[in-house]
Amino acid sequence: MRVFGKAHSEKAYCIWIRRKRKMSMATIGAILTLIVFVAVLATPKLPNWFCFLIMAPIVVFTGTMDADGVYAVLSSSSFHLMAIICMFSGMIAATGLDIVMGNALDKLTGNVSGKKKEMLIFAILYLASGLVSFVLQNSYVAMAFLPVIFSIAKKNKISHSKMILFVIYASTLGGACTLIGTPTNIYANTALEEAGLKLFGMFDFAWVGIPIFILGGIYMIVMNRWCPSYEETVPSNSEIEAATEITPDMKKKQMVVGISFLLFVLALILDSLTDITVNPNFIGYALIAVSVLTTVVKPKEVITSFGVDMVLFCAGINLIIAVMKNSGLGEVFGAVVLSILGDTKNLYLITAVLFLGSAIATQFMNNMATAGVLAPIGISIAESMGANPQAIVLAIAIGAGCSFLTPIASGTNQTLMIFTNLKFTDFAKFGWPLVIISFICCVGILPLVFPFF
Repeated sequence: MRVFGKAHSEKAYCIWIRRKRKMSMATIGAILTLIVFVAVLATPKLPNWFCFLIMAPIVVFTGTMDADGVYAVLSSSSFHLMAIICMFSGMIAATGLDIVMGNALDKLTGNVSGKKKEMLIFAILYLASGLVSFVLQNSYVAMAFLPVIFSIAKKNKISHSKMILFVIYASTLGGACTLIGTPTNIYANTALEEAGLKLFGMFDFAWVGIPIFILGGIYMIVMNRWCPSYEETVPSNSEIEAATEITPDMKKKQMVVGISFLLFVLALILDSLTDITVNPNFIGYALIAVSVLTTVVKPKEVITSFGVDMVLFCAGINLIIAVMKNSGLGEVFGAVVLSILGDTKNLYLITAVLFLGSAIATQFMNNMATAGVLAPIGISIAESMGANPQAIVLAIAIGAGCSFLTPIASGTNQTLMIFTNLKFTDFAKFGWPLVIISFICCVGILPLVFPFF
């Protein structure tokens, strides 16, 4: 039996009743779109980008959105931010800058032996992949570290599957500390942008993300033996083996790409801390254009990490965000959450409910998708409660980023698993303490630094 004792609960209930009574074709289309979105992501045989191909006709033919609204899903600044990060990732890979970082990491462990060396290896792997993920998408960081992992695994007889899972989690925790480190945070930002609300700054996620990163790192390094290990042979693949020689010309290219990327990151930081008038996305595009025009990288190398599949998947997530906002489904689902919360103003309870709902959903729906679906619901909840929408969306983003329990919880998990012998349950065995650490930090810190009221 539901009890709606206070004003915001009664308002949410009335909204839910009105929506139920006036079940229009557009509402049916929105519900069907959501079902399709979840079903495609949950079907291993269907690629993630396929959801847009099915969803777009549904929302237009049912009148949920018009054609112009569907086309507009690729006009958000968050989409362009995603594109720029992917292009820089491609440039870094094309110039071999990722291999330079990997070889440097391998050399740091050369003079240590035994158990101490293994723990040092994992400590350096954690810090290197996690810190790089602050400014590069975690999925690309994990991929860039493959040559390093296979090199270290071969030299030190450590399971490469174990090291890959370790780097997946390290890059995920590092990426959660900044706006651009993970697509989850970017799509949480997209929901705020769609609603016309103030966007997150570069380091708004760091208040909770860095404590999680520190505590999670201590657990992972000290308890690395919990990470599943297999007797296996390092695969031989020329595409993932580190280069043995770097020419002077390549060094120059690496320097140009590295400086360009640092300038772009600096623009993002200044944009979040000051009121500069130049959009950092256009600074990023300009730096990439200069790199191509000066033949530092080839045009094809720029877009290697941002193919049609990524464009369509981004379009699909943006579309479901727009559908949740325009159809009122966000209000309906928000009413359900409000019925659970009742008339409470307890910030810690609100944070806990939002976090747990997101963390559970992300294990089966992909972290990007979870942020895209639940963030508009969070905004509806904030409006009903008179709460700070940034705080609620942030709690959802942190929960959605806890992609530690299943191999389908994130694109990073899905992409990297093919290089391993990991089983479905291996993720949960090593990842469950990370969910608990994230929950404690989120509930304990978020209400203090981002008050809901």
